[in-house]
Amino acid sequence: MRISDADQSILASMGPESIRNVVAESSVAVFKLLEVATFLNGRECKYLRERDEARANAKDFGERLSVVEKDLSSETKALKESQGKVAQLEKDLQDAKDEEGKLKERLDELEEKLSSMTLTPTSDEEEKKVDPAGTYASFSRAGLISKIYEVGDLQLELEVGSSSFRNALAQLQILNPGVQLVTEGLDEMKEVRDGQIASPISTKKKFNLVFNL
Repeated sequence: MRISDADQSILASMGPESIRNVVAESSVAVFKLLEVATFLNGRECKYLRERDEARANAKDFGERLSVVEKDLSSETKALKESQGKVAQLEKDLQDAKDEEGKLKERLDELEEKLSSMTLTPTSDEEEKKVDPAGTYASFSRAGLISKIYEVGDLQLELEVGSSSFRNALAQLQILNPGVQLVTEGLDEMKEVRDGQIASPISTKKKFNLVFNL
């Protein structure tokens, strides 16, 4: 750096003491300038370092943000899929409940039909026990009632006949006090058939004859 002509003239006119003072003042100014430059340089370096650190942190944060965004996207997709699966499962559950209700109704219907089917054979078995020959199986209700009345009349006739027989026997014994009447083999329920005392046709056969009329 070149000193101007004016400064050279001033320095040339100055004595040694004045020059020392100027040099001292200039040195102080130079040192202050160096201090200011050092301070500013240090501050700039600090700013540069902080800037570099901020850039590094920003880069790291950006990378982490990308990872978080990627994870968030994956979780959002998984959540939507889970919600879809939950909705489908709820629908399947409701369908299963509806199907269960239909099956229960069908089961009740089948059990009712089965119950009605099992009652019929029981009734048939009872009828076979009462009427093994099937004599009155084809009778109508009115016809069956009519036959029951006929059987009742026949039973009444048998009772009347038995009473008449006992009455006639008692009268014969009174009218023939000296005669020993043979009563062995005599039975009010027997009848004379082909010149012999024989057992009558069984009541069951008579009932069958009545029903077959």
